Amino acid sequence: MGCRSSAAGLVAIVLAAGCSTTLKPGDREAAFAVAVEVGQSRRPEAAARATWAYLSGATEDDPRYDRAVRLMARAAESMGFSYAASLWYLEIAQARRDVTLLPEAVRGLERIILGGPHDEEVLINGFLGSAELSELPPDIQAFVDFHQGVASIRNDLDHWASDRFSRIPESSIYFARMKYVRAVELVKKGKLKEAAEAFEAILELDALDEALKADVHRSLARLHFENGKYDDALEHYQIIREMAPGDPELLLEMAWAHYYEGDSRRALGLLYALDAPVYADLIAPERFLLEALCLRRLCQFGPARNAAIRLAQRHGDAVGDIYSGVPLGQSKVLQAAAAERGLTRKIALYRKRLEEEKGRIALVQGTIGAGLANELHKIYDAGIAEAKRREAEMMALEVDELADALLQAEEGVRLILHELGVALLRGRRPPEGATEATAVEIPTGGDQVFYRFEGEFWTDELDDFVVYAEDRCID
Repeated sequence: MGCRSSAAGLVAIVLAAGCSTTLKPGDREAAFAVAVEVGQSRRPEAAARATWAYLSGATEDDPRYDRAVRLMARAAESMGFSYAASLWYLEIAQARRDVTLLPEAVRGLERIILGGPHDEEVLINGFLGSAELSELPPDIQAFVDFHQGVASIRNDLDHWASDRFSRIPESSIYFARMKYVRAVELVKKGKLKEAAEAFEAILELDALDEALKADVHRSLARLHFENGKYDDALEHYQIIREMAPGDPELLLEMAWAHYYEGDSRRALGLLYALDAPVYADLIAPERFLLEALCLRRLCQFGPARNAAIRLAQRHGDAVGDIYSGVPLGQSKVLQAAAAERGLTRKIALYRKRLEEEKGRIALVQGTIGAGLANELHKIYDAGIAEAKRREAEMMALEVDELADALLQAEEGVRLILHELGVALLRGRRPPEGATEATAVEIPTGGDQVFYRFEGEFWTDELDDFVVYAEDRCID
């Protein structure tokens, strides 16, 4: 049966399977009307199908072309296709054929960027960081000015960055982010006192989201750590633990602070917490070295030696590949470990989001039609291929960094094993460094309850582990 073009058959034209590619000009106008109508009634699948029916026969010269692209972007975003939506919003913003649509397009990009893993290379580095975008509404202009200021800093154009940053109002969420970028710049310049004051000032701001607040506390903790103010560092680390309890790297940083403060038993408790299954993906060779250092300070020579050689037990295959001359890019163990680190993990999360969104196409194909489904497959196939290419680039960098970290940790293990042998000959004298804190006594009564660890990890107890090892040193 053919496609009808009468007013009575308006909805049937654009919702009947297979009709979109044969619509007449008048029918395309009907399709646009349906797209607007069903879009307003919050039926994104139907809106997407009707919009595709219109766009299939339209050119960029069509006066409604960009409005149709906006309808498609809205529908895609509502259906969970954030990547496809970002490309359609980007098309509107880049072309600027209809300047009245520019604010909405940029707002769409902002939502997607704030909403999770996204194409940072295309959306931010390729467009927002350098596009001529001005005279936007104040809220969205702040979003643009922030990213353009950051781009200017990366290109050593501090004057341009200052100009962009000066436009951001204090009421904007990007004001605190701008201040954080400026504080980080002070750290890079070695102005640590001024940086600490700048970070502290950020915590007083009203428009401060939780993720940025955690970053500020971590930055302050690290500055205090570098200045030897371990108590102050631990105060900030504890705040972060309450905000982000699932961060294993934070436990490791806290353990180092406790060690340098002189509380090896508390540091050991945090290190053993890292053995919890929830932290199985953490790749941190230095933890075994720190464990050995803590036990050495207590003159627990046997356990210290066992802790040191755990590095070989955990990462021996990777170290073996390095020493045997296997090209780093061909080492499966190094590749697997590097996949969980830094920038590789970030781009991997983005790739996985694209793959998840691509998987949704099959769920809506019957509603949006084969034509649009095929277009989405093309969009996501290209996006995933590019994400994999970038992931491979980041993987090469992370593998190199991981190999260096493993070799440094292994060298540290060799040194500590040598030092343990020398210490045995010299007797149980405490090593140089902070005086070891007195072990916490377990009272027979009181408000606190102490439990002996029996091999089961409970996430609400990981922060409370303490190793009650005897201090066997003799002055």
